[in-house]
Amino acid sequence: MSEVTDKTVEFLLRHDPARPSPDLGSLVGNSFEVTHWRNAFDTFQQTERMKLWETKTALDSIDNAAYMAARDALFPLAVSGRQGASAFGNRAGHKLYETMEASGVWEHLREEWLSQKKGKRIGFVDVCGGPGAFSQALFAMSKGYKLKLRGFGMTLRGVEGLDWYSNLLSRDFLPTYGIDGTGDIFKLANIEALCSLTLTEHIKLVVADGGFNVPFDIANYQETISGRILFGQWLAALKLLRNGGCFILKLFDTFSPLLRSMLFLSTYLYKRVHVVKPRHSRVVNSERYLVCIGFTGVSPEWMEYFEKCYQDGFIDNDSIPTILPSTWVMEDEIFKNDLADMNATIASNQTVALEMVMAKLQTSPQAEN
Repeated sequence: MSEVTDKTVEFLLRHDPARPSPDLGSLVGNSFEVTHWRNAFDTFQQTERMKLWETKTALDSIDNAAYMAARDALFPLAVSGRQGASAFGNRAGHKLYETMEASGVWEHLREEWLSQKKGKRIGFVDVCGGPGAFSQALFAMSKGYKLKLRGFGMTLRGVEGLDWYSNLLSRDFLPTYGIDGTGDIFKLANIEALCSLTLTEHIKLVVADGGFNVPFDIANYQETISGRILFGQWLAALKLLRNGGCFILKLFDTFSPLLRSMLFLSTYLYKRVHVVKPRHSRVVNSERYLVCIGFTGVSPEWMEYFEKCYQDGFIDNDSIPTILPSTWVMEDEIFKNDLADMNATIASNQTVALEMVMAKLQTSPQAEN
């Protein structure tokens, strides 16, 4: 039986430089083809996706406590909460640290800092970030790079567990809840309010860790169920970043046309695009991080289209729009091959890890009783 271990894996995504940039202006007047999140997949890498889904589904009947005990015994870095944390007080901080180290984000930010006026602070925005695990880790990590940070954050107001950590609420970190006071990123006006708040800041980093719990029986669809919030965070970064900035977004699976299109477009908006599965991220799950380095700016024409996608395409939490013609993405062999390699590797590792957990459960004393 094959085995895997906890380790950081990193992938580079590229587009074919010989191909023209996507003509998004030609799409602005079109209506969106919208589908339910259950049906928002196609046949690309369907074999890998279905094998992974079948393996996950096979664990549906397993007692959750028994599953976690077997998982944590096999993959100790998967331990949840403070039990699996040290320097940053949370596992999320470790994952962010490993992601930034693997992709060279800190080195890039230091170069950006050195190129700007001496003494200026690097501005960052934590989108959908409450209670602030990423922000807490960024302040801790920045000391090692001798960087001064100024942070801003937006998260949902009044949701249990999302209130910002009290030690963040200082002159170096300013939270906001948007123009309507809710912190709801689904409202474009709240994103615009966040942009206004940071207008005079050197925003060189946006981090986004937003999401929500998905019921166990539909966990295979987490990628598309999360489509609206993922696109919202991705759009917010385009509005917030200054040229040369970086963006880190927590993702799940990346099989769907929506995520494929977002990753493809990212390669035109940033100088380098990585996907990182950090060592502290559970190999048994689909979590990974999009890391975009060196923001090159977005044209008014493209921004108009992205706003239209968000407001007219994602009409509710169940609807997933087609934001690019499939051929625009799939005819780029360089991007398609990079994406396929990343998807296949992470899915294979996850499948093997889940099979290891099942094997351990079957051979445990409890299974024999």
